[in-house]
Amino acid sequence: MKIRLLAAAILALALLLVAVNAVGVLAEDGVVYDHFLFLPLIMRPLPPADLSVSISSTPLPYTAGSPITYTVAVGNAGSAPLTALSLDLDIPKIITGTTFTPTVGTYNVLSGTWEGFTLTAGQEVTLQIVGSVSSTFTGTLWTTATVAPVAARDPDLTDNGMVDVNPLPLKNPGFEEEHWNETHYGTKPNRPIPEEWIAWWTLDEELGEPERMELIDWRDNPAFIGPPARMHTGYRSFMMYRWGKYEGGAYQHITGLPPGTVASFSIYAHAWACNEDPPPALSCGDPYAFWFRVGIDPTGGTDPWAESILWSDNHYIYDSYERVGPVESVIGEGGTITVFFSGQGKWSLKHNDAYWDDAALVIRPAAP
Repeated sequence: MKIRLLAAAILALALLLVAVNAVGVLAEDGVVYDHFLFLPLIMRPLPPADLSVSISSTPLPYTAGSPITYTVAVGNAGSAPLTALSLDLDIPKIITGTTFTPTVGTYNVLSGTWEGFTLTAGQEVTLQIVGSVSSTFTGTLWTTATVAPVAARDPDLTDNGMVDVNPLPLKNPGFEEEHWNETHYGTKPNRPIPEEWIAWWTLDEELGEPERMELIDWRDNPAFIGPPARMHTGYRSFMMYRWGKYEGGAYQHITGLPPGTVASFSIYAHAWACNEDPPPALSCGDPYAFWFRVGIDPTGGTDPWAESILWSDNHYIYDSYERVGPVESVIGEGGTITVFFSGQGKWSLKHNDAYWDDAALVIRPAAP
């Protein structure tokens, strides 16, 4: 609203200048002389304030009839310090008795204005919201936070909104739960797969089926602690191995997502790619011998080779975990997607070992 008023005032001033400059002055000799009044009008853009927002809820999953706590964090990566911002919260109506407690300043629930602080580059302010979930509610809680600067511009709006989904839409993201034996080709008793995930691999004759795929635990084998560490966080990770080329990974079908929002999927991974195995167990040779990628099928299909899957670029990661992705997709009316992760070896090496850990699915509103 303030930006619109400022634009209207500038336009009115410009029209006034045009009117003044168009007026002629009649002198005593009857000659009309044009007199122009030149007023300097300097247009300066608003200073940049690159805001981002996150929102999370506890407990996960919520308990009907019990308290729930949201934490909203707003950061500034821009050069302009802010003394006020606008925070729009869309909290489900079945959450009652809400209280709003900012770490600094004052938050107006009705207007969404948050002021009374100075937020400079690299700093963050948080708002805690506490309420109670209706005792009769059994569905999914979708809670949205959207932020905008006041008296500043934001050059990147893709991170100005976030959606908290409770319960979490992605199950067993860190692979810390027990295993099952579910694959794209049915139940395989000798394939310990992280629960909630479905393992897949190509049936291409040249690539072949991985010799091992399993949920590994450093408590069972301290060598996994490293170096190099085969877990990113926690006790467990998922690995595939074949003496030869292969392509494979896992997927998870997800339902109950808010339609029209954007899903962003990523995972941490690294490979041990080498034709030898002297200690330490490090990669060698071709730096492009093994690659990872992540994908989303916005139709909710479970075919790893479907043309509808949106894949990330290839990531070449060895011996130390790095993030693969993210890849993004708009969630359709059905609120259903399938997320995939994949690894592929280029050469028939003795070690084409792939390790994955800590998948993440983030939901945010579509950028305006």
